[in-house]
Amino acid sequence: MTQTWQAPAVATPVRPQPRRRRRRAWWLIPSAVVIVATVVYMVSAYAPPDPETSRVDVSDGMWHYVFLVAHVGFAAVATLTGLLQFWPTLRNRYPKVHRWTGRVYFWGGIFPAIVAVAAIIWTSPSGVSNVIGQYTLLGFWTFTGIAGLRAARARRFADHRKWMIRNYAATLTALVTRPMGIIMLMIVLSQANTPQYQNDQLVILHDMASGGIWLSMMITLGIAEYYIYRKYGNGRRRRA
Repeated sequence: MTQTWQAPAVATPVRPQPRRRRRRAWWLIPSAVVIVATVVYMVSAYAPPDPETSRVDVSDGMWHYVFLVAHVGFAAVATLTGLLQFWPTLRNRYPKVHRWTGRVYFWGGIFPAIVAVAAIIWTSPSGVSNVIGQYTLLGFWTFTGIAGLRAARARRFADHRKWMIRNYAATLTALVTRPMGIIMLMIVLSQANTPQYQNDQLVILHDMASGGIWLSMMITLGIAEYYIYRKYGNGRRRRA
């Protein structure tokens, strides 16, 4: 019986695939420094609690001050734990810590902070436009928080990340109102002698506070949506 000789198969060398370089979130470090410094500044007026050092008028009663201190404390927890949620190393290497800090962000941060501030916004002396702006922000803060929590529980993690970017932008809006308030003050004071203001301090205060809250929301939420679009794209781009 004749056997046909076959040449041994030569293995084709496999070229090693180049390792993809991970993009480093370099912006987190300077952002963290600014955020932490701002939180320390904001909390310093209320720790230890003393109505005399409050940056908000609390002359209408002690309960106003109690709710204000509670809001500042819970909001500080939300700001710091939310910052940790965006740290890639924590999220990728220590998922259990990421989940627990997320729970603290929700139940020890934004939700109690929302309840505390909802009770005192209507007493703001800064005018109706400012009050409406604050309640608008509060509604967005609540909605995005619930949406992010539901997405995480349903294990829709892509949606969870998007909702939490929006929610943390709402969390940071309170910090952004400080520099925006200074900018609005400079703009309004430059027109203090005009017929619109006639050096009326109350009108100047209302416009400064109202412009600050609305401008801060436009900036933080606009940046959040732009970041989501650049990082995740939209449905049409992914299906193409």
